Amino acid sequence: MSRIDAHLHFWQLARGDYHWLTPALAPLYRDFGPADIGQALDAADVDGVVVVQAAATEAETRYLFELARADAR
Repeated sequence: MSRIDAHLHFWQLARGDYHWLTPALAPLYRDFGPADIGQALDAADVDGVVVVQAAATEAETRYLFELARADAR
C-alpha cells in the first residue's frame, strides 16, 4: 500500500507572490522545496505527495508543475 502526504507546500521567496509570508514568520521565512523534505519523507516511507499552492497565482501553478517534473515523488 502506498503512503501519500496529502498536503504539502513549497515556496521560493524570490518569486514574490507569497504576501502572507513575512519576516514575522521567522521559522517559515525561507525557501522551502523538495530537497528540504526528502529525508523526512523517506524516513516515513512516503511514496508520493500532493502539493498545494501557497499563492493563488498562475505563476505559482507553473512553478509547482516545474517542481513536479523534476521530482517524480
